[in-house]
Amino acid sequence: MSELAQGIDEAAVDAWVVALDVGGSGSRLVAEFGNERISLNGRAVKVNHHGSDAPAVVASLCQSFNAWAARMGHHGMSDGSTAPVASAAVGITGLTSLVEKPIDVHDILARELRTNRTAVAGDALTAHLGALKGRAGAVLSVGTGAVAFGYDGVSRWRRADGWGHLLGDLGAGVWIGGEALRAAGRFHDGAKRGASERLLDAAVAKFGLIESWPNQFYKNEQRAKQLASMAQEVIIAAAEGDPTSINILEQAGRHLADTLSSALGNGIPPLASTTGRLVQEESPLTVSLTKQLSEDRPDVSLVPSDGSPLDGALRLARRLRDTPQSVAGFRPWLTVRVDGHHTLRDTPSDLGASEVLAAKLSATDLPGDELQ
Repeated sequence: MSELAQGIDEAAVDAWVVALDVGGSGSRLVAEFGNERISLNGRAVKVNHHGSDAPAVVASLCQSFNAWAARMGHHGMSDGSTAPVASAAVGITGLTSLVEKPIDVHDILARELRTNRTAVAGDALTAHLGALKGRAGAVLSVGTGAVAFGYDGVSRWRRADGWGHLLGDLGAGVWIGGEALRAAGRFHDGAKRGASERLLDAAVAKFGLIESWPNQFYKNEQRAKQLASMAQEVIIAAAEGDPTSINILEQAGRHLADTLSSALGNGIPPLASTTGRLVQEESPLTVSLTKQLSEDRPDVSLVPSDGSPLDGALRLARRLRDTPQSVAGFRPWLTVRVDGHHTLRDTPSDLGASEVLAAKLSATDLPGDELQ
């Protein structure tokens, strides 16, 4: 038996399974023990020039769980010791771009929860596990950015887009917002094609005179989210009949369909779903996405999302408890540590080393951002 396999068969049945979802609008922890389940809320992550303080939020939620268990006297915890935890998994927004050392999150989970089975994932990946209930297939997450993950149901993951607003995120909130401001600028300049007075009025109301926009956006480290804030204005303008806004949303749908189709390659079963505020309600974007996907991949079944990223993190934690040897990492979106060892593929068969490194540069914030 290998070192990695040692200790795997002695799963702690009489112990908690803990899952966390840490995002920009708040954080949550759920824990299960048999038929018992508790839920705790935490603060949103904060971002500064050093990056995200998600590790501190994870530590705080774990400490809150331990305090709750000790206070309630659950399962022998009235002496103030930590509750027994079999496994823990966390989904974190901005993991690949804003968390400097994801390995620190493993250390925090192990230290605070006294568990040797931990998983740290981007919340776009836990969104997949929630949306399809852990089934094989592909899930497209659309917020400020856009990324799709395909999963074969065993250990193979495939990712498409999620490259950040300068290199990708096609069809996402940041892309829609950028196209809206270009259309506004064209109308301001007197252009006829692709111009929109309606979007210029909305943009001026939101950002001020157009002459101030370059200074606002080019010097702003949060310009992706600022751009994405225009997406809702485009949806409203499209509903009012603005042809340029309708066209922007239709193009966005086609881009997103391409991303989802890409994630369904290389042996991924033809089952798909979408998550995120931009795809929750029918609009020219969702109509276009569905139409384009059906034309490109008529074999694919597009189904409604069946759960949240927190549900996905809980599924990951359960699997880590029950069959940890089957949970393989997918850098940089998922790292797994079992008994002190990382089940991590440095270069999965469909992911070159250069792509792994480039993925760390992604500025995609999904799906816990303001568009979700």
